[in-house]
Amino acid sequence: MNNKLRLLTVFCLLLSSMVAVAQDDDNSNRFNDYIINLKNDTIRCEVMYFKGPDTNFRLKYRITEGQRAKIMPVDSVIELFLSRDSSIYIPRLLPRIAKKTFLKRLEHGKVNLYQKVRSGPSYYVSTFWYAEKDHDSLKQIKIVLSTLLNPEVVGSRQEREKAFMGLIADNPDLLIRFKEARKSADCSFELIRYYIKTYNDEYAESHKTSK
Repeated sequence: MNNKLRLLTVFCLLLSSMVAVAQDDDNSNRFNDYIINLKNDTIRCEVMYFKGPDTNFRLKYRITEGQRAKIMPVDSVIELFLSRDSSIYIPRLLPRIAKKTFLKRLEHGKVNLYQKVRSGPSYYVSTFWYAEKDHDSLKQIKIVLSTLLNPEVVGSRQEREKAFMGLIADNPDLLIRFKEARKSADCSFELIRYYIKTYNDEYAESHKTSK
């Protein structure tokens, strides 16, 4: 009987330690987000939510478990990292929106590529891709719409493609390669992203060898 009680006690201790470790791991994963503010301070935290310009535009976060959530306006943020999707979000002014919007950064370099996904009723989802060069104003370069009418659309498809080509025009060889690729392929997001990444890689390589 004593042996059975001893074994049961050991089992309960092991089980409780495993639960404690799992809880610690869960808490540590939840606090792997970070915010960089205007003072260039990095705040390690759990980002609970962040809103877009069509709602109250702010983000809510907490630094420790049990702490009351803090609120930070978007204008106080330089960069936001979310561990749940391992992505960086940057607040930027969109062409058709007066307030800053958090955009998911997909490519980083001489040309930055961003994505915004907008959900609507009945599971309609529209995706917008923007790019900027040398931190100039954003240009809308590609869209995929779930509805015909959307106030965020800028220009025509040809104008958006022209805006993209303007970003890589100072690499004439790459621009020629893009135009050749367009003869046999649609101007898809994947194609645009490939040429932005290639542009950034070739720009970095040329400036590395010229130093």
